[in-house]
Amino acid sequence: MNQRPFFDEDSDCLRKAEKFAGEILEAAGQCRVGVVVVSEAYLTSKWPMLELSRFVECGVKVFPLFFKLSPSDLKGNEVEAKWKQSWRELVERGEVKEDVMEMWSEAVKELRSSNGLEYGKFAKSEYKYRCAVVEEICKIVPPVLEWSTDEIQGYERVCEATSSMFMEAEVTGEDKGVHKYLGIYGMGGLGKTTLCKSMCSYSLQEFGGRVVHLELPSEEGSEANASKERVGRLKHVVQRLARFEKSFSEFISTEEEGWKCLRTGIRNMPPVFLAIDNVGDFAASQMEARKYLRVGLPSGSKVLVTARSREILVSVIGAKYCKPIPRLEWLEAAALFLSYAAPNISSVSFLKPEEREIVEKCLSECQFKDSGYSTRQYHPLMLRALGTYFHDVGCDDVMSWGEALEKKGGLQRCGEAGNVNEILGLNYGSLSDQVKLVFLDTAFHHPYCFGWVNWWSEKRPSRFESWVSWISEVHGVCVFEAKTMVKKLQKLSLLEESDSEVSIHDLYKEFARVLVKREGSKEWQWFMSQSSGATQLKRLELVCDRSRIGVAPRRFLEWRSLVVLELHGCDDVGPDLELGSFHSLRVLILWECVNVKRIICSCEKGYDDGVCCYKRNPGRGCMTELLFVELVHLDALEGIPFMRHCWNLQRFEIDGISSNYHLPYEGWEWECDEPIDFRDLKDLQSFKLDGGMPVVGFDCGAFIKWVLSALQLRNLTTFEYRSSHVAYEDMEVGSSGYTIDLNEVVGLSPRLSVLSLSLPWEIKEVKGLHLLRELTTLNLSFSQGLRYLRDLRCLSKLKWLCVHGCCRLEGIPSMGPGVQGIQAGFGSGSCCSPFDHWVCGCFFEIGYMLVVQLIFVEFVRCVG
Repeated sequence: MNQRPFFDEDSDCLRKAEKFAGEILEAAGQCRVGVVVVSEAYLTSKWPMLELSRFVECGVKVFPLFFKLSPSDLKGNEVEAKWKQSWRELVERGEVKEDVMEMWSEAVKELRSSNGLEYGKFAKSEYKYRCAVVEEICKIVPPVLEWSTDEIQGYERVCEATSSMFMEAEVTGEDKGVHKYLGIYGMGGLGKTTLCKSMCSYSLQEFGGRVVHLELPSEEGSEANASKERVGRLKHVVQRLARFEKSFSEFISTEEEGWKCLRTGIRNMPPVFLAIDNVGDFAASQMEARKYLRVGLPSGSKVLVTARSREILVSVIGAKYCKPIPRLEWLEAAALFLSYAAPNISSVSFLKPEEREIVEKCLSECQFKDSGYSTRQYHPLMLRALGTYFHDVGCDDVMSWGEALEKKGGLQRCGEAGNVNEILGLNYGSLSDQVKLVFLDTAFHHPYCFGWVNWWSEKRPSRFESWVSWISEVHGVCVFEAKTMVKKLQKLSLLEESDSEVSIHDLYKEFARVLVKREGSKEWQWFMSQSSGATQLKRLELVCDRSRIGVAPRRFLEWRSLVVLELHGCDDVGPDLELGSFHSLRVLILWECVNVKRIICSCEKGYDDGVCCYKRNPGRGCMTELLFVELVHLDALEGIPFMRHCWNLQRFEIDGISSNYHLPYEGWEWECDEPIDFRDLKDLQSFKLDGGMPVVGFDCGAFIKWVLSALQLRNLTTFEYRSSHVAYEDMEVGSSGYTIDLNEVVGLSPRLSVLSLSLPWEIKEVKGLHLLRELTTLNLSFSQGLRYLRDLRCLSKLKWLCVHGCCRLEGIPSMGPGVQGIQAGFGSGSCCSPFDHWVCGCFFEIGYMLVVQLIFVEFVRCVG
């Protein structure tokens, strides 16, 4: 709930190497509410009582939680007979002085007179009790704002004005009740998203923290990816608004499940605040917004919807609720501009008359026409962009800004929205060529290029770190240099400021599209979305059928400078995709090219001297620069022999392939069609494969040999293999099942930290896991034949274990104290379906070692 309690084991609360006593008492005296879990141990312990008396002494609100005791246990006779005796023992031991006893008695009286929550009144449901505690604390102390409002100009005024614009509507049917709706429209960059976040922060206290900001995508992607993103948004809303445990939402895998959970979770709940931001001009976006409006929100809820045009809002929420975005006043616009252009000037009042005149000229350049207003209004994104530019070139020298405007003859005069690029281009023009390319890569990158989201993903690197790593690979620079370039873009406002995300405003994306369409420009050569021209091309992205490339595959041979190749939904590619002799290619991404059967190197067709590169020059291949390969939803894929040409590959991911793609584990010679031979992929660091595997005729021994060959790679840190192989109830695994024995391998990867294997049902045991000393995550989900896991206590770095769907596993192995959680869901007998395990899967704290099995039928009955 974004609360920040004082916790004496948190170094942010108690600084290391400092005297803790003074800091604890200081914190107790300054806090806004003291939450006291009233128990016998609390009332007989030294430090809890010192803190309680400190609360009372300093006039801090005390909120008692009667969890194990009741208010009657704090009556005067109980204090004298029971609690004072315990305090006297502390005095006799010399832990406290006798004069504290009277103070403690007064503190207990104060505790008794404070309204609290009794556990017994919640039908002994600890979950309901915790929910009530959270809600009450949020009423007493508003949560820390999830979105900072410090830099939002006119925050209070704009939020108050927006609140007054909501209109009531009486809803009948499933969503019966009275709700308040508001639709806000305005051109891109006017601050609609900022307004949504501000209103969420503004409404936190009113709605007890039950607020959520839901930002819809601005562009329509492929249906497969769009569905995954819709599920992700549903999970976010369920986490914030529904009454389920936070970890529960991780088991939502389809939109239908998400909508059912949301409807059930918000039933009979207090009102909520929902901001549906950035509804697009395509049908899927508007349909999704309407679903949230009709999901059955509690009576009294508020819903804010934003879009660029009034027409979009009318189709979603109705004409009478639609209003233009509140405009910035002059002083607010000036303060915003100066906060970027001259942070040392704290107020417009400190400007000299001639400086104020220049600031007025700068602000006038950032005024644009927009529907809903008779006059031009200030554009916040342009104010930020222009302010950042002046700060970079002239810092606090206001007079130099006027000179810069005169040299350019002004930036725009008509106030049309199309002229925003003149201002956006100021900061872009100051960049080096390489940083410009990083900007273009960010503007055009697809957020799903970072692979699968796993159940332990919250412990993985942030999207910012992943993106910086990707930039370093694409540009052939170290991570530090890549991060420096990204930070440069953030400093100049070309990217949004964040240490955890990499995001770019839609207007900057549109600006980037304009740049790459200028034929003959460097940007046009760097990043093209069409397949003709520019032999010096560095980036090529083809989406859907906008471009035809299958007619003459040999044209790729001309593009020897290509560094990144992305093909998305290009149905005309195939059946053989020839990559040519791409000496510079570092990144290859293919999504939903449904006709591609094989990805090959052109040298196999004899375009050069008729001899394959790996035969002509053992130890090297044509694509020696290729570092990253991602293949997703290639339904017809049968083979990827190009892999034998990529000797320096570092990351390989393949997901969503069909049953046509079988790993022929038999035979280990290059001449066979075996797609992935690990023997010469010496630099491979991350391998992820969602593999199709035949049920009949599968060679389990060859599969084991294949896995073990991968685990010998010296640089391997992540190995993930998921199988579509399913065991059925009549498939019994006897004592003669296969075993994966790591003890037989010479030279296991010394860096392997993530091992994820969905093993075929023939494999009953994995031995030698204790040899993987760097292992942090072990995922053996849906290894349906797995029976035994040995002692894992020697794996000191292990944090996560997943045995989800391991139907025959006989027990959880012993583990070290560093393990943070297990995702379980296993039992004896026949195999359950994946949905059974979705229901049964739970997280368990190792400290308790308590396994709770949920009953499927009862669960379905409860959630409807």
